[in-house]
Amino acid sequence: MRNIYKTMTAGVMLAALAGCATTGDLDALRAEVDKANSTASQAAADASAAKRDAAAAKTAAEQARDAANATNEKLDRMFKKSMQK
Repeated sequence: MRNIYKTMTAGVMLAALAGCATTGDLDALRAEVDKANSTASQAAADASAAKRDAAAAKTAAEQARDAANATNEKLDRMFKKSMQK
């Protein structure tokens, strides 16, 4: 009978120790998850900023294209006028 109590006591102690280790593991896991969430949030913010910059660059490129096309049209008209004379 005494042997059973020793075994039960040892089992309870091991369960308590395992519970502590599990809690520590969970805390470490929570910290890693928080870090991953923070990194993901920063990546999303960076991607959003890059998207805004790309949109601005596209707008500038379209304006430059339009200006170049207008200049080409003017040059064509000037060339045609000079050929008529």
